[in-house]
Amino acid sequence: MSSTYLPADVRTRIIDLMKEHKFSQKKLALSIGVHESTLGRFLNGTTEKLSEESVIRIAKTFNVSTDFILGTTEILDKKNYDISELGLSVEAAKNLYTGKVKADIVNRLLENPRFATVTYMIAGYLDDTTAGGYAAHNQMIATVTSMLLGQNKTSAAVMSAREANSYKVPVYQADLTNIQNTFMTAVREVKKEVGSELEAQKALSKEITAEMFTTLTKGQDTPVPAVTPEEVADAITGTIANVEGVNQEALDNFNQALVGLMQTMVVPNDKPDE
Repeated sequence: MSSTYLPADVRTRIIDLMKEHKFSQKKLALSIGVHESTLGRFLNGTTEKLSEESVIRIAKTFNVSTDFILGTTEILDKKNYDISELGLSVEAAKNLYTGKVKADIVNRLLENPRFATVTYMIAGYLDDTTAGGYAAHNQMIATVTSMLLGQNKTSAAVMSAREANSYKVPVYQADLTNIQNTFMTAVREVKKEVGSELEAQKALSKEITAEMFTTLTKGQDTPVPAVTPEEVADAITGTIANVEGVNQEALDNFNQALVGLMQTMVVPNDKPDE
């Protein structure tokens, strides 16, 4: 719903929603199970009484929150749903609540239009809706092939039958391929929406490395500064040495491994005479 609602009292809220949804007073009264005259007296200000049950039913009728009806918020979206209303099992809701699944990822996928399509495609796959169509398609081809070969078995008929058979589609493979392609498109769109931190991380690493090199070669006014493997290893491991939770023994072992690796890569400046 695109309309913008201003702060208002209960009566105004209900009247605005009736206009928005093209509900007559009679239609709303029938929907919430009260006499039209009872609703009318409240809406025209004759009485200030409207039962709590009626407010709840009006909120459900227009799919908004009771807070919106009561005028305590301008946001009309319903915020609290019963598990049964959402169609979730208790176990599924528990997995979301306890963090067994990434709620933010589920949220982004549910907001993606392609993912909504995927859910219906999966439903069709599970109940054989689409597969039934392909099965019928394949059966028609099999019948045509049988008829071609039944009339005569000339080379032309055999070639035609083979060509017809090539149009058969694996009953479930088509379903799975479509589901996979659509789902991956949805994931790529979510990835694009979230944005990638990879470039930022690369830029930061480049900056840190340049700073390390500047520190290591400080005071060496030569075209090719000399840096030892030990200095490089110390500079790399030093960037995380004070991070909380780092295992110092493991870090020392990593430092030694780096030194060893770089020592095997060092090329002597002076080559021996041949």
